[in-house]
Amino acid sequence: MDDASPPKTESASESFSRHDGWEYRVIHININEKSTRDASTTPNPEAASQKLQGALSPEFIKREFPGLYPNPKPGAGHPAMQLQNFLNDLGLQGWELIEISPVGSLLMFFLKRRRFSSPQKNSDSDGQG
Repeated sequence: MDDASPPKTESASESFSRHDGWEYRVIHININEKSTRDASTTPNPEAASQKLQGALSPEFIKREFPGLYPNPKPGAGHPAMQLQNFLNDLGLQGWELIEISPVGSLLMFFLKRRRFSSPQKNSDSDGQG
């Protein structure tokens, strides 16, 4: 009889909790001071898409900025409230704001969150006994 113990295998919870580095996200905000947009104007993803010459579709803009298009939250019309709501939503997804830096007329927001590995399935288990 062999005294060698079987190799230790990781449980699913141990595998899920393993930290595999950081995931980063960068968001920019145009801080052009010469903007003539009326503060009471409702944000419009179609207009934003046209302004970007179609580089981003209205559907993408709606999906990436759900707090802005449409604007269901009270007081979210003010830019500070829009940003606050947007950052709170990202925080609920695990993102942490780590830095804000101006780059030309853009304000860059740098966020990070832990990247976790998903549990790996045992390749030896093929359902046969």
